Amino acid sequence: MKPLEGIKILDFTQFFAGPLCTMLLQDMGADVIKLENPPYGDGTRYSPSTRNEKSTNYTSRNRGKKSVLMNLKDERQVAIFLEMVKTADVVIENFKPGTLEKYGITYEKMKELNPAIVYTSISGYGQTGPYKSHAAFDGAVQAESGLMSITGEADGRPLRCGASIADATAGLIGAIGTLGALMGAKMTGQGRRVDVSMMDSIACILENSISSFLEGGPMQTRSGNGLWTASPFNSFECKDGQSIYLGISTDAQFAKFCGILGKEEWLEDERFATNIHRVSNKAVLEPMVEEVLKEKFTLDELCEALEKERLVFGRINDIAQLVQHPQILARNMIVNAVYPDGDTFKVPGAPIKMSDMEDETEYRTVTVGYDTIEVLSQYVDEAKVHEIYDDVIKETAAAVAKKYS
Repeated sequence: MKPLEGIKILDFTQFFAGPLCTMLLQDMGADVIKLENPPYGDGTRYSPSTRNEKSTNYTSRNRGKKSVLMNLKDERQVAIFLEMVKTADVVIENFKPGTLEKYGITYEKMKELNPAIVYTSISGYGQTGPYKSHAAFDGAVQAESGLMSITGEADGRPLRCGASIADATAGLIGAIGTLGALMGAKMTGQGRRVDVSMMDSIACILENSISSFLEGGPMQTRSGNGLWTASPFNSFECKDGQSIYLGISTDAQFAKFCGILGKEEWLEDERFATNIHRVSNKAVLEPMVEEVLKEKFTLDELCEALEKERLVFGRINDIAQLVQHPQILARNMIVNAVYPDGDTFKVPGAPIKMSDMEDETEYRTVTVGYDTIEVLSQYVDEAKVHEIYDDVIKETAAAVAKKYS
C-alpha cells in the first residue's frame, strides 16, 4: 500500500511547477483529479514533440492523473467543484494570485465546506508582496532571483540553467508544504493555506550565496562549471578529448587525487595546502590539473583510478547516454505512460523510492477531459452531468482535433 492512498487531490495546475508537485503526490498513492479548462486544457498538451495528438511535455509530468473538464466561468461547474471540495483532502493550483477568487473560490469558502481542506498555491512570486501580480515563467524568475547572474562563464553572458530549476524547485517545495499541512490536518482536523513561490524557492537553494554575502563575504559571480567554494571542482578534458567533472573538496581527497596524478609535490606547495588556499589559487591549479589529464589519462582510465580511491567524479553524459545509464535502468527511472488507445510514451519514473511501495512501470495517462463523466457522476446525478457536459465534451474533442490539424 502506498502512503497517500485514500488521499484525494483536486488539481488545477498547469505547465510544470504545479503538475510536478501533484505528480509526486500521485506517485505516493494520492488520487489526483486534474481539472482542465475546456476546450484545450493544460497548454503543455500542445507543446513541440507530439505524436497522435499527444505531447511528451504533458505526458512526462501528468502520468497517472485523471482529467476532468472544469470551466469556472460556468456557475454550474463551479457548484460541482465546491461539491467535490467537501470530500477532498487537498486543492492545488498554480494560477496567478487571485484567479480562483475571481470565481468565488476562496480558502475561506472551501474551509466552510471542509475544515480539513489543504489549499496549496504555487506561483511566481507568492500570494503577498509587491510582485504578487507579476506574470512569471521559469526563465524570468531565474533572472529576477539572481540565479542567472551566477550561471555561465566568468567572461560570458548570464545564462538560464538548462533545466527549469525555478519551476522544479517550487514544485518540490510545494509537495513538501502540502504534505506538512496534510499531516497537520489529519492530526487536528484543521487544514491550512500553503503559499509557495518560485522566487522564494530559488532564494532557499541560494542559501550560502546569500548568507555569505550578508555576512560581508564576496558576492558570488559566474564561474562556469567551477564551484566557488572548492577546487579542483570543475570539468576537465582528458587525452582522448572526452571530459569529466571532478569534485575534489577536502584535503584528504586532494591528497588521494595528487597520488593518482603522480603529483605528490603539489601537497608541499603552500598555494594548495588547504581547500581555502586551493580556492584562492584555482586559476593556477585547475589548468595544471587539466594539463596532466590531457597528457596521461583517457576518460575510462581516469574514471577507473578515481573509483578505486572512492573520489567524486561524473562522466559528462548527454540525454541519450542518460536514458541508457545502468543506474537509471536499475532503479526503474524510465517507465511507460499508456493512453486509453494504447499509445505509449517513455517518460521518467517515480524518483521517490520507499519500503513497501513497489515501483510502477506503467501509468495510465489520458486525453483532456477523459474522466469527466465518470468522476463527476460521483458527486452529482449522472443525468445532470450529461446535461452540463455532453456538448462541452463534443466541442472539446473538435477543438483539440483542429488544434493538431
